Amino acid sequence: MYIRNLRKPSPNKNIYKFASRKNKKTVMCEGSLEKDCCYHFEYDSEVVNFEAQPIGYYYEYHGKQLPYTPDFLVQYSDGSYQYVEIKPLGKTLSKDFKQKFEARQLAAKRLGFDVILVTSKQIRNGHFLANSMLVHRYSGCITGDGLSNVIYEHLLVLNSLKISELASTVGLSIGKVFAAVLRLVAQSKAWIDLDSAKLDETTLVVVQ
Repeated sequence: MYIRNLRKPSPNKNIYKFASRKNKKTVMCEGSLEKDCCYHFEYDSEVVNFEAQPIGYYYEYHGKQLPYTPDFLVQYSDGSYQYVEIKPLGKTLSKDFKQKFEARQLAAKRLGFDVILVTSKQIRNGHFLANSMLVHRYSGCITGDGLSNVIYEHLLVLNSLKISELASTVGLSIGKVFAAVLRLVAQSKAWIDLDSAKLDETTLVVVQ
């Protein structure tokens, strides 16, 4: 078992930082695809926390003991943990990669963990990534926000409402109410479906 240090400078690495409210710290990511995956972890209600570049382990491949560090270790609300490997889809299609990944999975099972593969297609296709990025922009704009508090009080009474209907109820512009809703979502005080469609004034808001 060993630990990789992403904070150590290297000309061969592009290190990205993701400010995680869920983890209460900055997550260091080795590449933009890993950073994009952080948005999925951050706004997946089943994920409790996630760690980039966790303690690695060794696996056997063609008679050799090789080192391997998963991209993430994820803890879920049911108490389970999973290692996660992030890869561009094109790099997962070769026979060599598939055999190595199977060997890594086998070694992980002996340690009591599962390793799953998540590809660029899963991370970047659909609406979830763009929507969660939009929410994340407002995750730091929450201190002393009176408007969000007003919107939240209305939602507690109404339980669920479209953003356009909420704006009409409080007598404010859709833009202001939309921003307030995103701040509430970032605080986990309200819920919106990040996966099915692009966020707009027709998005339904539900109190948590």
